[in-house]
Amino acid sequence: MTVELAGADWVLALAGGMLVVSVLLVMLRLLIGPERPDRAVAVDAMTLIGVAGVSILALVRQQAVLLDVALVLAIVSFLGSVAFSLLFTGTHHSDQAHGQGRSEQAEVTDD
Repeated sequence: MTVELAGADWVLALAGGMLVVSVLLVMLRLLIGPERPDRAVAVDAMTLIGVAGVSILALVRQQAVLLDVALVLAIVSFLGSVAFSLLFTGTHHSDQAHGQGRSEQAEVTDD
């Protein structure tokens, strides 16, 4: 199956360049943090940029099998996001029950 894209010469190059800029910005967020959840979101964003990069590569090389690779990477990225969310459960003040402060929540859990 071949697909011809209108303006593929400059559109795909522009999309690749934008992905490179995105990678640089996300790497900056990954390195300077400031907290672990920020770094986790940066890793998730890197995998999504990887999915977009593999998809663009599939269009450039006209190989549909690379779209399967992008799909598997997206699924693994989702599973990694779920794992990160379980890792950070209970570390933020919004994880408390509504209408209960820390002292009230401690009284409820002491029973």
